[in-house]
Amino acid sequence: MKARGKIKIDQEYCKSCGYCIEHCPKKLIGLAKAYNSAGYYPAVFLAEECTGCELCALVCPEACIEVWRD
Repeated sequence: MKARGKIKIDQEYCKSCGYCIEHCPKKLIGLAKAYNSAGYYPAVFLAEECTGCELCALVCPEACIEVWRD
């Protein structure tokens, strides 16, 4: 299946709440293995199979996720 969407996570603003990970229907988001400058493990986009559903961006309390649809 061709990816229909793409996300960008601003890792400096991410506070590792995990809402995006929990709500991603394809489980394409995980936590980084390194800290950001604030001392959190930020969320990272793991795969290119995104549908562009925008659930991750909608639940992010820090508004640090952008979603593009093709």
